[in-house]
Amino acid sequence: MLTRVLLVWIAIAAIIWFRNVDGAGVAQTAQLKEITLLIWLIFAIPVIIGYLIWFIVLKRKQENIN
Repeated sequence: MLTRVLLVWIAIAAIIWFRNVDGAGVAQTAQLKEITLLIWLIFAIPVIIGYLIWFIVLKRKQENIN
């Protein structure tokens, strides 16, 4: 599950990096692309942490059952 999330994040990061114009029609410079990727990373970190916590909880429950 975490692998899928990581692949989606990488795909969207690639789209952000390789586009020349954003949705508002603003030309993307290298600095704007870096800022956008930083915002995307800040959004992704809590999601990944949540998945890791969920994985640990499920793993501990499975160990308690066995």
